[in-house]
Amino acid sequence: MGTFQDIRSAIETRFSANYNSTAISWDNVAYDPSPETPFVRLIINEVDSFQISMSTTPCHRFTGIIHVLIMVPVGTGTNVARGYADTIAGIFRNACFSNINCRTPRIVRVGDVGEYFQYSILINFWKDEALANAS
Repeated sequence: MGTFQDIRSAIETRFSANYNSTAISWDNVAYDPSPETPFVRLIINEVDSFQISMSTTPCHRFTGIIHVLIMVPVGTGTNVARGYADTIAGIFRNACFSNINCRTPRIVRVGDVGEYFQYSILINFWKDEALANAS
């Protein structure tokens, strides 16, 4: 595996092992939700990568954002969605797993999106990895 695959796999594994409040819609996998059923969608955005040390096997830092969209039916209030947000925040808040370091989660109100009301949870992360130089 490569670094980007490792990051995705580790984050998805942690999320699926620790979250069971709703169905999870995985990035680029077909999902047809029922309008009256809450669900979440996990998206992993790699933001930047750069070398942070000099050697024959330099260390590289990969940064990104774990983005979880929380979708609840329109007109049902915000309490349930915020409860899901608290659960998701607890899974990633300052967590360190598979050499991935997470920061403090933040919640963003998106509002009505079709038949759903959306909040997003955003968690910045980074992973340092020693990688040999290309030959």
